[in-house]
Amino acid sequence: MNTKFLFFARAGLFAKAVLFLAIGVFTSMAAFNLGGFKAGSFTLMNFLAGNTLGRALLILWAIALSGYVFWRVFESIADRREFGNDLTGIAERIGFGFGGLVYAFLAVSALFVALNPQTSSWLKETDMQQLIQSDLGKYTIMAIAVGMLGATLNEFYIAISRKFAKTIRIENLNPLYKNLILICGMTGYASRGITLGIASFLLWDSAFTNRDLDDTNKEAAFSVMEYLFGNWTLGVIALGFIIYACYVFVEVRYRNLQTFRKNPRH
Repeated sequence: MNTKFLFFARAGLFAKAVLFLAIGVFTSMAAFNLGGFKAGSFTLMNFLAGNTLGRALLILWAIALSGYVFWRVFESIADRREFGNDLTGIAERIGFGFGGLVYAFLAVSALFVALNPQTSSWLKETDMQQLIQSDLGKYTIMAIAVGMLGATLNEFYIAISRKFAKTIRIENLNPLYKNLILICGMTGYASRGITLGIASFLLWDSAFTNRDLDDTNKEAAFSVMEYLFGNWTLGVIALGFIIYACYVFVEVRYRNLQTFRKNPRH
């Protein structure tokens, strides 16, 4: 893997960290009554699309994020991470590549919003909601929700097992720094798992109700947390997103992008 490609991949990791940092900052500000709003990817995109500078930043962010997308897809196809060709290995490669496609969707969405700021969504609720209410749509949504639930369990597994540490080169770092990285990773993955779990429940529920897809995202999950557990709980989860962003910033510097050993996907 050449140097330019690796730099592009690290730029994508940086863009990923910026996304989670922004979500955490704006949401924690809202939770602690400091302004802000319950933020998700598309809420942030629409917020930035309100002015020329914001649209330029969206375009730059999308270009950078595509480096992360290309790296994940390339790694899953070439199997440079040595997942293997057995059933488990193929499933891991598909999961790793699919994660890249999720970020590809975000990158394309950011470009669309930046270039079409007057359009609120390129997946308009009316057409999508009709699809959801069909039998095929319901089963599709249910399958996605189950997949999200599986991803939720995986987030908690990564957090508890600390397997994320195997993807970064921290063996030669100061022990205090290593422990801090571990704490950031565990807290961040747990926060992601809680939010994703609530979002998966909302998505499942949308297959049997008239709930719009816009009500099954991170903002909706944050609203559920706030309603059930209060502002402080929402604030703690939002701070977890900020901590996760800090961990990803560490990955920008220390993640082993040319690994040949079997590592956990995330």
